[in-house]
Amino acid sequence: MTRYKVVYERKGCIGAASCTAIAPKYWKIEGADGRADLTGSSENPDGVWERIIDESELKENLEAAQGCPATVIHIINLDTGEQLI
Repeated sequence: MTRYKVVYERKGCIGAASCTAIAPKYWKIEGADGRADLTGSSENPDGVWERIIDESELKENLEAAQGCPATVIHIINLDTGEQLI
């Protein structure tokens, strides 16, 4: 099964909440700063949040990334290295 990495540049989030409307299972706005959080993710040393997903989680996260007006959500195919968005 193919795995993907969701890369989220949280500092650039503008709080539009489109990701939470599209994929509420994975995206939430709970903090006082009004920015979205990617559930189950962890922050890397560069201050970017990452989560590994599989094909069953891809469709919703792709749609969330495509709907993000700040374009701060990216998805990378870990088998090929291809950035899907």
